Amino acid sequence: MMDYNKQSQKLKETAAKLLEEGTVEAVLGLKDNPEVGWPTPYFARTAGDVENLVWNEACFTNLANYLLDMRDKKVAIAAKGCDVRSIINLIVENQLKRENIVIIGIECSGMKQNDSLAAGCDACPSSIPNMYDIVVGADGSDTYKDLEMPNSGENVTEWAKNTTVDERFERFKKEIDKCILCYACRQACQGCYCKACFMDRKATPWEQVDPDTSTKMAFHLTRAMHLAGRCTDCGACEKVCPSGVNLKYLFKGLSEFVEEFYDFKAGVDMEAKPFANQYKQDDQQVAFLGGDTIVGV
Repeated sequence: MMDYNKQSQKLKETAAKLLEEGTVEAVLGLKDNPEVGWPTPYFARTAGDVENLVWNEACFTNLANYLLDMRDKKVAIAAKGCDVRSIINLIVENQLKRENIVIIGIECSGMKQNDSLAAGCDACPSSIPNMYDIVVGADGSDTYKDLEMPNSGENVTEWAKNTTVDERFERFKKEIDKCILCYACRQACQGCYCKACFMDRKATPWEQVDPDTSTKMAFHLTRAMHLAGRCTDCGACEKVCPSGVNLKYLFKGLSEFVEEFYDFKAGVDMEAKPFANQYKQDDQQVAFLGGDTIVGV
């Protein structure tokens, strides 16, 4: 069982110690935000600031991309499993340096948003972060409990095999119709760290991109391709969407594809080379000629 009060207390004690000893310049965590309705990102910079840190079942926000604002500083982060997978991905892509980050790995069996399991938590592989420097177990102790996870996430590959082209397009179109092209999904995503997004190149401060259907489709499909082998399945995109757009399945489907054909999964191994940075003579040209064509043959 989760004991958020003890976890929160252990987090505060750990954060205060790190700051008092000068080990880090700041501790990235979450603090209550009544105006929003759930805890939001917060940098504690002094031992006194740590009293603002909270940890409860509504701490679903992925904090990884906030480290980019402090990439040249020594920072600690209160991180659950999905945050850590994202941190690993950012390190692999040379956006962060491991030596600049102290990971306070907090055990998590799934967060809640609006009284339901938060997006991404249904498919989280483990309650234990797969990389950490300091342990905060489910009961606030120094030992992880390895709690049972929901493990009820959708297998997109199987769904695609058992549906028609029309059915797949209908699902996509239904979600696209909800989109208002606000880019909240992009801003929350750990993989969308480009300073100049391909969509922004078409806009100016006085003339924004029109949210017509074709433009929305182009944005979401291109973003999905950009995140192939980079999405860590954290669900941040769905968690922040004001319109309830549920397109995480696109990214998950691509992740399943990459794992099956290239044996690569984002956020798992910090030493693994991203599949898109590799070239092997026996690589399959998947989707061409039945998927059995070998490069160079």
